[in-house]
Order: sequence, then structure tokens, then C-alpha cells
Amino acid sequence: MIDIFKETKQPSGFRATILDMSQKIQNTLLSNKQPILSVSLLNGRFKALSIINNSIHLGWEKPGMVVSPHMLRQALQEAIHHTEFSGTQIAMMFEDPRFISRTLQLPPMFLTDLLPILDRKVQQEKTCEGPAAWRYRMGLESRGKLNIHLEIWPQHFIDEIVQICQDFGLSLRQLAPLSALAENQLSTLPVKPGEGSLLVTMLEGKIMFIAGRDDGTLLWARHLFPVQDWVPLGERVATEANRTIMFITQQAKVTIPHIWFLGEEERLTVGEIQPHVTTPLLPFPINPDWKYWLWVGATLPVNHPSNFTPKQVLQAPLRNTLTKTLAAMIAVFIMLGVGTTSVIEGYLTKHHTAVQTITARVTALQQDQEQWKSRLMSLQTKRQWAQAVRETTVPELEGPFLSYLGTIIPPQIILQKAYLERTQDGWIMELDGSTSTNLSTTLLVVHQFAQQLAEGPYHVTLDEDWRDQLLTQTTTTTSSFTSATDRPLHRFTMKGTMS
Repeated sequence: MIDIFKETKQPSGFRATILDMSQKIQNTLLSNKQPILSVSLLNGRFKALSIINNSIHLGWEKPGMVVSPHMLRQALQEAIHHTEFSGTQIAMMFEDPRFISRTLQLPPMFLTDLLPILDRKVQQEKTCEGPAAWRYRMGLESRGKLNIHLEIWPQHFIDEIVQICQDFGLSLRQLAPLSALAENQLSTLPVKPGEGSLLVTMLEGKIMFIAGRDDGTLLWARHLFPVQDWVPLGERVATEANRTIMFITQQAKVTIPHIWFLGEEERLTVGEIQPHVTTPLLPFPINPDWKYWLWVGATLPVNHPSNFTPKQVLQAPLRNTLTKTLAAMIAVFIMLGVGTTSVIEGYLTKHHTAVQTITARVTALQQDQEQWKSRLMSLQTKRQWAQAVRETTVPELEGPFLSYLGTIIPPQIILQKAYLERTQDGWIMELDGSTSTNLSTTLLVVHQFAQQLAEGPYHVTLDEDWRDQLLTQTTTTTSSFTSATDRPLHRFTMKGTMS
């Protein structure tokens, strides 16, 4: 992005003050500390979550299906009421059969030549009547071909969403597909320095392969085409995973030691994929619920490549504020000019001998005043401040803690639930898990896990109830197994606080 505030020399005096003021306005308007309503409409299922002061306030799911703009308008109105949302910012995630994702391979070329080619491809691929909106992202270059990821949406769908938000007085901050949430999870994976990561996701029936470096930088994103009936799904996913690892290793010189899988277990499991791939396949460190996905959607940066929010909509809040600020500053200058003129006129009536000198000073002062007015007016059109505002913040603790949790969970423990909530006295944590080892091993493993939580960077103070839970399962667990080969399943709940 071009820095529109770049100058050949450092600004000084009044000009520097104006630039500092504009920067503060930008940071304030798009700060993620403002309340935000996060909404998802995934194949007709509507959910909403209000986030206030970087904390989850209330969530709401609408019963039934939302399949038309009128129903979406009604659902949004109900969501504002049920989540007690009083802010103006909104982030919306969608998944719809009308959305199209394509990965293209084209020769490297200038952007002026590439854009017409992509536009023709969009016209060929779109399935909707009327114009289509599209976003693209450059990928790796291999064998003289540039990989380009293309997202295509119906334009009238976006226009309807924008109009509904405007009718409710909401500022649309994010309008993105579900795949944008999956890409965001790369940065949460535990990866050693110098290694890469491959995340295979199956969300809402769509399979996506996402590869990145150890710092979460995206290397490759690709959607799998509709499933072929004659090839088992697990085998087909494994084949594509092997190809992706080979491609990333050759082109980016990055080693991928693990494949992470985040999917819908009723459709595809790790056990169905692992026999067909040599790289170890691991389940995603956490089992996210819909509130987690809505939180991620609300924290996506506004300059995300998959954000379909029109540029003029993103710029509107900043443009309105700048207009009001500029008008107020002009009014102050006018008032100062009128006051100065009145003082000069009174002085002239008492000092006729200095009329010519004072008149010259007044003229010079008025000329300076007009110059400042002209500079203030041109500053708005030259700077286009709204185009430079592309920033967001990240959650204070939830994301980092869940990522840290994924790195210290012993392999013997299966974590079914991870709950974290901030209160006035600190953070409340609850973990539900189970093991399939014997009781003595389970007690040792869970005790070590509890020590790591207490000694780690977050210093969790745990209740000792989990030990009593495990000990009380001895009788029932032993009697429910008939042979020595059966392995009991020990469940436990760990509760604690972080101050």
C-alpha cells in the first residue's frame, strides 16, 4: 500500500499538528476496542455475538433458516435486541452455494495485464445473473506459472447486505467467506522455527488446504473440487495433502512435519485420512464452537484479501468524522478572524495616526487566514485518509492462551472443552477432558498437566476437585469392562482462575 502521508521533508508547525490529529482519528475510528456485532449466515443458519471491550457479551442463534434478504433483515434486528448490542460496527461471515472459489495458474505478468484476464475468468465462472464482485490473492510461483486464488460473489448480494446495514445505522467492517476464518488459524498452530504447517479444514462441507510458514504467513490456499463418488473421501483428501506437501517443499523449501485436521467428524475423520498419507496427521489443538468462529471473524483485519466490503463503505465513518472536524476548525478560524477584525477596528478609532500601518497588517492577516482556509480544504482531498486506515487489534488473552494450551496438552489427554471467561476478579478457566490410560497413569499425567498450567506464563490456580473425580471413577470404571484388553475412559474437569 502506498504511504499517502509520505513527504520529501518533515512537516513542521501547524502542518505537523494536523497530521498528528488525523493519525489519532484513524486509530480511534477503527480500534477494535469499540463494540462490534459479529454475525454468521452459513447456508441459511444465522448466529450473532456481541463483543464489548474485547470480551464476549451475549450470543444468539435464530431458530429456523434465513434464506432471503427480508428474513436476514428481520434476523439482524432480532440479533441486535437479543445480544443487547448498542454499537455501530458489524462483521459478517457468509457461506453460500452461490460463492465460487477457484485457483488459477497463469504466467507472471504486469498487474495491468493480469486484471483484464481475471475479469474475463470471472465472467466465465460466475453462476449468477448480473455483475459479480471478486477478490484475488497471489500465491507461489512454480515452473513459470503464478498461482492465483480467486473468490467470486454476486454483486447484488453485497449491495443488499450493505443496504440492510445502512438501514440499521451499522458500519460494515468485515464481509468475508468462511474460508477467511480457516486461514486465520495458521497463526494459532504450534510450529517450530524454520518449519511450515499444513491445515486441512472441512467446514460446511467444503474442504480447504492451507499452508504457511512458522510465523503464520500464508503460502498456499486451495479449495478441493466437489467430491468424486468413486473415490473415498479420506483417500482423496490424503492424495491432495501429499501433493500440497511436495509442492510446498519443492517451491518454498519449507519442511512440513505435521498435517493438522480441523473438520466435521460426522463427514470425515483423521482415521480415514491417515492410512493414505505418510506425514503424521494431528487433530486441531482445540474443538472450536460457533462463538469462537464469530470471535475470529470480528478480529479479522479490514484489509484482509477476502473482505468484500466496498471501499466506500469502509471509508464512510472516517470521512464523516474528518468532514465534521474540518468544519469545526474552519469555524474556529472564522471566529478568530472576526474577533481580530473587531479589535483592530476599535484600535483604529483611537489611533488615527497608525491607520496605514494597521491596515497593512490587517490585510496581511486576512490573506494568511484565507491561505490557511484553502490549505485545510485541500488537505481533505489530497490525503484521502480513509485509504490508509487498515488495522485491527487482536483479543487480549483468549487466542494466545488457547494457542499455548495446544502446545502443552499431553498426548494421553483428549480435551473436549476449553472455556475461558474474564470477570472483574480475573479470568475463569474450565477444561473438560478424558484419558484412556489406567488410573495411576491418568493421575500422573493430569497432575503434570496441572503443574504446567500453574508454572507456565499464565499461572493458573486450579481447584483439586479433578483428583477426587478420577478417584471416584475407580469402582464404576473397573466394573464396566469385562476383559483385560478393554481400556477404561477416565473423565475429569479442571477449574481454575488467572489473576
